[in-house]
Amino acid sequence: MSAPVSPGLRSGSLPLLVALMTLLAGLSLAGLAGVQTLAESWSGAARNATTIEIPSDTPQLADRTQTLVQTLNKTPDVTAVRELSTKEVQTLLTPWLGQVSDSAGLPGLSLPAVLIVAHTGTPDLGVIVHTVLPEAVVEEDRRWGERLNGLGSSLIACAWLAVSLIAAIAVLSVGMTVRRSVMAQRKSVEIVHFLGAGDLTISSRIAGRAALLSLAGGLVGLLLLSPVITMLAQKLTPFSHGAPPTASSSNTWDVLIATWWSTLHVLPRMLLEELGALPLIAACLGWLTAQTVVLVWLRRLP
Repeated sequence: MSAPVSPGLRSGSLPLLVALMTLLAGLSLAGLAGVQTLAESWSGAARNATTIEIPSDTPQLADRTQTLVQTLNKTPDVTAVRELSTKEVQTLLTPWLGQVSDSAGLPGLSLPAVLIVAHTGTPDLGVIVHTVLPEAVVEEDRRWGERLNGLGSSLIACAWLAVSLIAAIAVLSVGMTVRRSVMAQRKSVEIVHFLGAGDLTISSRIAGRAALLSLAGGLVGLLLLSPVITMLAQKLTPFSHGAPPTASSSNTWDVLIATWWSTLHVLPRMLLEELGALPLIAACLGWLTAQTVVLVWLRRLP
């Protein structure tokens, strides 16, 4: 029955449409995973560290710095206090001062003392530091972590909004495609319907065909998405906790497959599961949309 009733569903328009929607949804999910990984990396690096800068013209700099170090070591939640050496401070300021040789030094310029404080909690070190050294400048890296978390949350919300809009556009597009296909065979559908075929029988045949075509389009879209996912995995490799295994085979195809598989190893498992579910989600949306559109259309027949 589905062949004469819905011939338009056998065309390439519906699979192509679903493939493009799957590609867009996959790109949004990949961007979401990248943002989440970067946000976690930035936040983890900035959450438990505080930088303290003490101007070089501070009176009794050495003694007061040591007093501050001792005070910080006695502060709860503080795990380590480290004073940067002159060479480390020069390295830290290289983007602004340029490369400085050890022999030439920095004539006419005295460098500040810099302390790096590691802590496990969220102590308010600014009050403690300014009590001992009011001249010191405290940079709470935790604040940057909070700002990065806020930025990451905003980008994540935008990515989910994009995925939702893509799903809505896909539903509308599939609905219009199915309705146009049914309208093209209006006479055939009316004849079958008047001969006693139930609404659910006709809609199920058309919906099943739409689900198969949507599944095929989702698989094609996932195939088109694989190069982008591989590139994303390569970009995320420096942020992963472990290096992917290297291929040792001499066969070119084996090396390519092993490299592709080891590169995907760094991707979050949740992302891989979401991408794998896209064709199934496309098939479900195609079935539900076609079922709804055809049933509503059949209810309006005289």
